[in-house]
Amino acid sequence: MSFQWSISTDRLSRRCQKQLFFREIAANHASKEPWRREAFLLKQLKTLDLWRGTVIHEGIQHYVVPALKEGHPLDWKLLTDQTINRAKAQLAFSERRRYREPGIVKGKHEDFCALIPHENGQGVSEPEFQEVCADITDAFQRLAEIPGLWAKLLGRKDCQAEKQLWVNFDNVRIMVQLDLLFERSLDHPSIIDWKSYEIGGDTEARLQMVLYGWALWKSKIYTVRSPEDIELLECQVQDGVIIKHECSQEVFDELEDYIYRSVDRIFSLCRSKKLSEAKLEDFAFTDNPNSSEHCAFRQLCIEMASASSKGAIVHPTAEKRVCPEPQQLLL
Repeated sequence: MSFQWSISTDRLSRRCQKQLFFREIAANHASKEPWRREAFLLKQLKTLDLWRGTVIHEGIQHYVVPALKEGHPLDWKLLTDQTINRAKAQLAFSERRRYREPGIVKGKHEDFCALIPHENGQGVSEPEFQEVCADITDAFQRLAEIPGLWAKLLGRKDCQAEKQLWVNFDNVRIMVQLDLLFERSLDHPSIIDWKSYEIGGDTEARLQMVLYGWALWKSKIYTVRSPEDIELLECQVQDGVIIKHECSQEVFDELEDYIYRSVDRIFSLCRSKKLSEAKLEDFAFTDNPNSSEHCAFRQLCIEMASASSKGAIVHPTAEKRVCPEPQQLLL
């Protein structure tokens, strides 16, 4: 069975094991079990803050990068307007709760969006949406103030947005998705990762960037002679700051140790050591009230626990599916 894994998933396994079960193991839009389809839908829900970062990221992917490839000077006013229009369309999609319509497939709807305020009936006020638009505008203004970055990317046809890489490691397959990849010179690739949180807001940003470099090194799509030839750039879009991270064999070894321990810990939560046989009861509740209060799976978790205690559901398990070995982990 496959499940999505990332550094954030590792944090989730520490914060709340039941949320890990619903989000990364049980959620399945094609399942015949209604509770698993519901888990998949709840997994799509975002807070306004998270959605804001997603829209900024999508604006760079769908509008900024294509403009760079065309080689024309970037029109930041146009790029900002395009991104805000994208946000408006997504807000309307979520407001109508179209994410709950039968037959809606996330990957086939560019406007797909599911916001927690619409799911819980609270809604998004006009001032709240205007604040999102202001954040988008501010982010793009700060990006425009990094001329050194755009000058070396302008007109490059080799810029690849959202490049996926697969890596085999310790009997699992790991997939990473690079925000932007290009060769600054022959076999000297650069990776740029767009981050919308404030500096210092994520203590594991360094390890995340190392992960991207490690995956590129392992993939061998370039003839890179040493890890130091890979440039890792983290772009703080809210502040217009570029942070260069170390890329070396030493940090690769640190990362591999982290992944090994993380995967081993997650698999150990299952008594049978098989994710396809994972049982909800094997996963512990969080001991942090705040984590429970703001969890998108809270109501489903309560209902499942109540049904189980009454004997209606003996062992809610992740449905078995046939998939090729090794197991797939998405980073």
